[in-house]
Amino acid sequence: MSASGASSPRFRRPASLSPEVAELLPGEPDPSTSTDLAHDSARALLNGVFHSTDPEVVERVVNLVAEEGLADLALLWSHSPATTLPGALWRLYVLHTWVQRSGEEVVLRYREGSHTMSGLRYLSGFSEPPEIEQVRDTMDDILRGAFTGDLGLALRRAGAVATIVAHGTAHLADSDPGDERTRQAERLLSTGEELAAAARHAEAGTLD
Repeated sequence: MSASGASSPRFRRPASLSPEVAELLPGEPDPSTSTDLAHDSARALLNGVFHSTDPEVVERVVNLVAEEGLADLALLWSHSPATTLPGALWRLYVLHTWVQRSGEEVVLRYREGSHTMSGLRYLSGFSEPPEIEQVRDTMDDILRGAFTGDLGLALRRAGAVATIVAHGTAHLADSDPGDERTRQAERLLSTGEELAAAARHAEAGTLD
């Protein structure tokens, strides 16, 4: 997984979010304040949705990337460490976006990986055998849960998905050491480990 495409000149404010959340998502941040802005915007987004009684707000945040673009989030969050709130949410959104856009490939790799990572299958929540739309729906549920339920559990589930798919990707690439999927497997495994680490911090109350 990569944070490519972080070249958008401005962060477009998500429509229909609460004014308190939107107010913390201005234009391109000054480098001297970008770290604080990343943390403040991630916390405002999380808190704004968690305390919202409007289900449309939740759905808009789940679909934030589809509506606003991944590059816009990258501008704020992509350089944050994995064990910070913006860093964790960034990795969660990247994984979610990849699953939504490449469902067929994800299912193929997941099926391969689940043979050797059976202990993580239950945590991921994917059906057996997984189907494309069900996988996409489950990733929606995981992202939705990060904002409305248990952030630590959502990050653990996402980490399980990334880890299983990483092993499946590696299996598929075994026949060709030069296969791009070998590098993809490494990035996916790293993402899985980072999400798991973020989950531990969330559960300990130290994901800031």
